[in-house]
Amino acid sequence: MPHTLTASEFHVAKRVLALGEFARAALAAYPAGAILAVFRRSFYVHFGPCALCFGPPGLGEGPVNILVPMAEQVEWPQLGLSAQQKVWSSGTVVFLANRIRFDFSNAHVWKPPRLPRFSFDDLRAGLSLVSSSALRRSPGGLGAALVGLDRLPDWPVLPSNPLFQTARTPIRQIAEWLLRALARKGHRPPPSIQSLIGLGPGLTPSGDDFICGLLVALNYFGFADAACKISEAVLPIATRETNIISCQHLRCAAGGHASSALFAALDALLTCRRLEERLDAIDAIGHTSGWDSLAGAALVCAAVLDSGELIPRPWR
Repeated sequence: MPHTLTASEFHVAKRVLALGEFARAALAAYPAGAILAVFRRSFYVHFGPCALCFGPPGLGEGPVNILVPMAEQVEWPQLGLSAQQKVWSSGTVVFLANRIRFDFSNAHVWKPPRLPRFSFDDLRAGLSLVSSSALRRSPGGLGAALVGLDRLPDWPVLPSNPLFQTARTPIRQIAEWLLRALARKGHRPPPSIQSLIGLGPGLTPSGDDFICGLLVALNYFGFADAACKISEAVLPIATRETNIISCQHLRCAAGGHASSALFAALDALLTCRRLEERLDAIDAIGHTSGWDSLAGAALVCAAVLDSGELIPRPWR
């Protein structure tokens, strides 16, 4: 069992339990950075163009997450961490504020899971269950898009909140483009979705999270070309229109990386196993971030189902 940090032991190096591939690469590539933001149980560090998140195991595995065992009563602000403080990486150890050291030399490096085997019947049933669960749970943000996704192209249902009303038109345009792109019908560029970037409140706005889910699912199913077209249209705008942390998640999603909770929900959707449990985990992510990203990913699932002629792929 790893030793759990207590407030009196922060001058000693402790072992990082796990970190994502993006985090590992950033810590190896950039020797110096700075703290971006500090919260009660987590904090973000800026290394080069990368924004990495330190937190307890409950944060969950993901591309930029660095998981550290810590006692429940420990809160980062009380331990003297604040924005703009310098951070250094030796390639195996992170040094914070001249008093905290985290050793990640033997940490587990998390990678996205592989696409499970599934049938179109399972996918159809999974989308129907997600739609029913979303109707019952009434998630905020763009999670409203999950209701009726099992009925493409007769979607979406009437918007249930002002945010979704704003996003409805670009989301509908993305859905129409996906239906053609995944069925190999034409090579039109993706529609302009600039209005989604930075849309909504929070550290990662709802529109950004929706696009992240979209990109992740396209890569997950093996549609890297479609993901590339969207990311090429989105990333240059995101650097101007959204914050550095959200932009980092968009870059990760462009490469098919996102939180383990999103992949777990996708696996449950495709196999119809443990779905409500996985949706509980989605509900716990941010204010609406989990639902926003799942909505984008589920839209790809619905487009895959509607394409009909496709054989689900790849089973790597």
